[in-house]
Amino acid sequence: MTQPSWLPDALRYSDFDGDWERFLTTVYQIFERDFKKSRPGYRGFPLSYDSRLEDGKEAVFWHLISQYNERTGNREMDLRRCERIPWPSPIIEHSQDKQLSVWKNKRGKEIRILLWLEAMDYLVVLKESRNTVILLTAYCTDRDHTRNRLRRERNIGLK
Repeated sequence: MTQPSWLPDALRYSDFDGDWERFLTTVYQIFERDFKKSRPGYRGFPLSYDSRLEDGKEAVFWHLISQYNERTGNREMDLRRCERIPWPSPIIEHSQDKQLSVWKNKRGKEIRILLWLEAMDYLVVLKESRNTVILLTAYCTDRDHTRNRLRRERNIGLK
């Protein structure tokens, strides 16, 4: 399967000549465009996110571009997540596209909605709320154990 026509190209850090600050500025500008200036919806529900500021940027932004390191207890930048910052909004907006697997799971008392573009190894995670859907995170699924876990979960997911 190829990249869907509605999915923009990923950024490439190599296009920024090693200028991390310029790259991160661009990544944040895309986040602002896709989630602050325009508000994507999920199947008729408005989308919200954790807008608390951490280091001057929204908490959800950091969840979209970094991953938690269990050894250090800190979030660490993930270049692959950064490069794919153009993807979460169109994936949410195209949630009914046949190239996406969409299912629900339960984590504690929360109902989560998973949108997996398996062909591109990318997952967006939302949370159901009373009158809205909340963007939690998104990440690459390019490890075999992650893919296998998601496939198992998809097969038994809440319908």
